[in-house]
Amino acid sequence: MNIKLLQENFLKALTRALRVVPSRPQLPILQNIRLVAKKDGLEITATNMETTETVWLGGKVEREGEACVSARTLFELVASFPAETTHVVVKEETLYVSCGGFQATLPIVNSSEFPPTPALEEKAAGVMDKETLDKALASVLFAAATDEGRPLLTGVKILAEGDEVRLVATDGYRLSVKRVTLAAQKLTGAVIPARALSEVVKLGQEEKEEKEVRVGLAGEKQAGFIIGETALLTRLLDGEYPNFERIIPKTFTTRALIEKEPFLRAVRSAAIFARDNANIVRLSLDKQKIIVSANAPQVGENKIELEAKIDGEGGEIAFNSRFLVDFLTNFPDEEFLFEMTGALNAGAFKPVKDDSYLHIIMPVRVTSN
Repeated sequence: MNIKLLQENFLKALTRALRVVPSRPQLPILQNIRLVAKKDGLEITATNMETTETVWLGGKVEREGEACVSARTLFELVASFPAETTHVVVKEETLYVSCGGFQATLPIVNSSEFPPTPALEEKAAGVMDKETLDKALASVLFAAATDEGRPLLTGVKILAEGDEVRLVATDGYRLSVKRVTLAAQKLTGAVIPARALSEVVKLGQEEKEEKEVRVGLAGEKQAGFIIGETALLTRLLDGEYPNFERIIPKTFTTRALIEKEPFLRAVRSAAIFARDNANIVRLSLDKQKIIVSANAPQVGENKIELEAKIDGEGGEIAFNSRFLVDFLTNFPDEEFLFEMTGALNAGAFKPVKDDSYLHIIMPVRVTSN
């Protein structure tokens, strides 16, 4: 291998690859990235066995070749270089890197030990509008589980319905469902890890000039997303996804139209007092107002009164404050509808004029003061 690259481009590619490198790898080889110089550029690949990210950057190739090297060491080294041309050469068992007056050598690992990257069948799915995909994912990703105790819930379920798809995420305590027009029908039934989809969103934000996301399949067990010069492959999660339809309320006895920002400030204020009481925040709806409150014996108590347009019988309900904040910070509109039926049934959160999105939060059972 013998290639010359612009330092800023090399660093950008390494930064992306490093996001996939595991901090506690199952196998020592996963601490490394694979460098492949071919034609007129360099291909950088990192994997954690669940997700594989490959970044392509142009360069002047004088000799093709490949090698595996410590991801973090190479990243930190290139980050210390000036913004000049970086020269990368492999001789025998050593990677030589130089830039300006900087020179360094790193040991390499046999690239045959690096896990193979499945071929992506791009034609198997289609092309998605990047902005549409990013907004849809942002509305559901936060509801996926982070606890590996139930691995299937760490993913987002894809369900095709004609020209539309539904994206579904739940951790067992809350649920987000978003219906959107996307060319993802071939992915119907798949459960894609939320961590991988979060990386897709990051790539989309970084590649501001790109308008599309190419999506495909790698066999039956992996899905792939291509944005610009970066490809991300991720394994699909196996198992039977929960029947989320059964927890969606079909009726309600109280509906409130609520301004998001004042309500978010109120919940954050109450959360200060809720920290020592299992993050429990109470909502009391009555006579065109909502009272948001929380208390903990050793901290104190607070109450915030807000105006709201309320229809129905009103009542009280309690939620985990973190779940409320997650929903509110990811909800794009200035107002939302909240529907409830008593203190023990799930609360529903919806846009005012858009039936394509629904968020459900399970209530917390509390005793009266």
